[in-house]
Amino acid sequence: MNKYLEQLLEIEIIAKSEPASMLHADNKRCNGRLILSGKRLLFICNGNENPEIDIDLDTINALAHESQFVDHNILTINYLQYETARFTVIDYDSWEIAIEHQRMTPHISAPSFLN
Repeated sequence: MNKYLEQLLEIEIIAKSEPASMLHADNKRCNGRLILSGKRLLFICNGNENPEIDIDLDTINALAHESQFVDHNILTINYLQYETARFTVIDYDSWEIAIEHQRMTPHISAPSFLN
């Protein structure tokens, strides 16, 4: 992970981070880490510095639980109305709860001149 991203996630506070796989439309799979912060959901493939995908939580339209062959924990995220991202996760329910919790929690800090 690059320094800028590390600093950004430190400010936003990581709510959940686990190993996962990203499923591409052409059925290719990329293993890496799915990271949820107060403002975004990131997926970084193993060995990469930059995220494969960076989804602003405000742009998420729907979450869905899918299955494919023997994999029964696929988290499907529809965002920006027409985009879809699919991830194989360890526990779908915990990810859905964590994402919804972060989306519903205001992450606003007071301006520094008020402190």
